[in-house]
Amino acid sequence: MLTSSGLADIIAFFVQWVWDTAPNVWPSVIMTNRDQAQMVALMEVYPHSRIFLCTWHVLRVIRSHFVTAEFDVLWEKIKAWVITENLTDFWRLWEEISADQSAPQSIINYLKTEWLPISDMWSRVPRKNRFIFEEGNTNMLCEAYVIHFQSACDNLIDLIKVSSRLEIPLAGWEAQLLSGSFDSHPCL
Repeated sequence: MLTSSGLADIIAFFVQWVWDTAPNVWPSVIMTNRDQAQMVALMEVYPHSRIFLCTWHVLRVIRSHFVTAEFDVLWEKIKAWVITENLTDFWRLWEEISADQSAPQSIINYLKTEWLPISDMWSRVPRKNRFIFEEGNTNMLCEAYVIHFQSACDNLIDLIKVSSRLEIPLAGWEAQLLSGSFDSHPCL
C-alpha cells in the first residue's frame, strides 16, 4: 500500500517515479487496499498489471458497515466468502449471505453493489497457484514502512517551509513539492 490518505496527484507522482526509475519492470500483480486514488494512479502507470485488494483490508472495510457482534453467523459467512478458493463455495456462500432473512438488507445491498462487481480483485478464487509474493496478506509488511515514509515527508515539508520563511531560495523540486506541481523527478 502506498498511502491511504494521499492525494491522487501525489500518489501518481510517486508511482510514476518508480516507473521512471525502473521502466523495464512491470509487476504482474500489485497489492493495495481499495483507495481509489491509489488504484487510479496504479492503473495509469501500470495498465497491464493486475490489481488485487488485500484480504485484511477487504474484511476490515466490510466489518465497518455493520455490528459484527450482533450478526455472528453472518460475519462468519462473510469471512468464509472472502477467503474461499473454491468457486462453487464462493457462490454457495453468497447465496446463503444474500438469502439470510436475519441479515440487515443494507449490508446485503452494500456487498452486492460494492464488492460483488469487483470480486476478481479481492476473491481468492482466481488467485490459486500463486507465489507467496503475489498473495494478499504480504502488503502489510509494506504498510509498516508507510508510517516512516510519511514522517520523513512531513519533516522535509516542514524544513522547506522554514527555509522559505528565512528567505532561503528553494530548489525547483522543493517549490514543486510545496505547490503540488510535479513536473519532473525531484532528484534530477
